[in-house]
Amino acid sequence: MIWPLLRAIFLREWAQSLRQPADAAWHALFFVVVSSLFPLSLEPDPDTLRLLAPGVLWVAALLAVLLASGRMFQDDLRSGWVDQWVLTCAATGTPLALLVAARLAAQWLLAALPVLAVAPLVALQFGLGAWPLAVLMASLALGTAVLVLITGVAAALAGGLRGAALLVMLIVLPLVAPAIIFGAMAVHHAVRGQAVGAELALLGAMLAVALVACPLLAAVGLRAAVES
Repeated sequence: MIWPLLRAIFLREWAQSLRQPADAAWHALFFVVVSSLFPLSLEPDPDTLRLLAPGVLWVAALLAVLLASGRMFQDDLRSGWVDQWVLTCAATGTPLALLVAARLAAQWLLAALPVLAVAPLVALQFGLGAWPLAVLMASLALGTAVLVLITGVAAALAGGLRGAALLVMLIVLPLVAPAIIFGAMAVHHAVRGQAVGAELALLGAMLAVALVACPLLAAVGLRAAVES
């Protein structure tokens, strides 16, 4: 009974995204525009561009994913979809956190994949080599997953409030600062030919903790929003 529910949630999100393909294109375009402004506004010195690349690409990618995820549960709460989740979980004994986890997984794919798809092209503007680019992609995959999970908690807590998207951004940005720091440091070390295992391991540890904690916390927030 659990797997059909999870698959239905996942497929619903994909069906909605297919009806609005411009949203995914807008997220990727936002990332490209924000990242491209820095090379255009600086002196075209390769060393300077490679020095700035990790921080610029990381901040632009996380902002694009955050903009795509800030209203994650707002429409679901308004339409009564989350109420159906709660009723289904009460009838079947399925933990609400599992349904939330499926929703977060779909959100990561829909929000992060367009950004990750164009990231290699944007990185060419900064002169990143093959190894730094591979580290950038790995760190962004881990970091955007952490961002979506944390954003899910904030969106669940603020889902029933006015101006929820802005409130979510204010809550999430300080919390994802460690991910930005470790991800940018990993790319910096890759550019200099240094080891990057420690930074990627820390990002992986953050993701492991978020995978356990965030669906549970988001489920509590959604249940409170439904009952209020």
